[in-house]
Amino acid sequence: MNHRERFLAAMDFRRPDRPCHLEHGFWNETFQRWRGEGLPPEVILPELFFHSPRNDLFGYFDVAKIAYVSVEQYYVPAFPEEVLSLTADERLWRNSHGVLLRERLSNVSMPQFLDYPIKNRQDYEVYRPRLTGSPEKRYRADWAEQMRFISGQDRDIVATHMEGFFGYPRELLGVENLLTMFYDDPALMHRIIDDHLELLLTLYEPAIRDLRPDFAFIWEDMCYKNGPLIAPRTFRAFLLPAYQKLTRFLKQMGVKNIIVDSDGNVEKLIPLWLEGGVTGLLPFEVKAGGDVLKIRKQYPQLQIIGGVEKHCLEHGRTEIDAELARVLPGMLAQGGYGVALDHWVHDAIPLENFRYYVERVKDWNMP
Repeated sequence: MNHRERFLAAMDFRRPDRPCHLEHGFWNETFQRWRGEGLPPEVILPELFFHSPRNDLFGYFDVAKIAYVSVEQYYVPAFPEEVLSLTADERLWRNSHGVLLRERLSNVSMPQFLDYPIKNRQDYEVYRPRLTGSPEKRYRADWAEQMRFISGQDRDIVATHMEGFFGYPRELLGVENLLTMFYDDPALMHRIIDDHLELLLTLYEPAIRDLRPDFAFIWEDMCYKNGPLIAPRTFRAFLLPAYQKLTRFLKQMGVKNIIVDSDGNVEKLIPLWLEGGVTGLLPFEVKAGGDVLKIRKQYPQLQIIGGVEKHCLEHGRTEIDAELARVLPGMLAQGGYGVALDHWVHDAIPLENFRYYVERVKDWNMP
């Protein structure tokens, strides 16, 4: 089996020839560290969206590569990116979504989000034409060329990358304004979500026909360590109808694997995602309570990717072996599982430890 065949078998609860091993991504700082630890000079950092050459980190480690294909879902035209101030350690800048950020240059800590262009209903109506219009301008200029790269016999795993019904308005409003807007102006929230749903249905029908994707990827990041950022009743009232319409459309288009990405503790929202037609989740952060063995028992039909505690790779072979022994036997026996760390590969992980982890997974005996 190749990586794509292995992934499709695992997500279909069939038995692949060896564990399906994916990873979410690699920090640039990790890549730079590994350069100093003997990573060959011809190996490159992966491109996460569209096709990436075979000599990237995924190819080097023989780990499954997902080609995330996205169509522009935000402002058209975009805001011009603008650096407002710059020091040796920090920059203040405005990104293409019009968001003002302060970020450190010395590490990969989260930036500070200072200001958003949309603060209320009036602002949304001003920007709405740029968020909902111009479908012909939302595809990359090299779309046809990229289709040739990712549609061949030995193609990567292909996923359509969609902004979810919490993640999308959060990028417009900011998290605090979004959370209060569900109560202060529920009609506005319904309008934003309905507009986004209509845009997704319009944009992705031709994209799916071109791509024949292996799964739909929906980005949300709507939970934190102690649980969801919104109450399940708020999810049911605002997000669930949109999820049901989107997943119905995707399945009618032949996309049967629909996987949501949310960090944090997702347990309270899993029943709602399943009711909404979602088939899988990732990455199941262990330190946020992401216990994939517990979730598998509760939801035997749920596709699960991740849940291997990334910090164990900072230590040594004993810790790596213990973590794999904790997770893999039960998850691989029941199927529907893709092996992955519970988030990106960070720069405290030595190259040799990651190489050992990859080889242990590859050689793991399937039950």
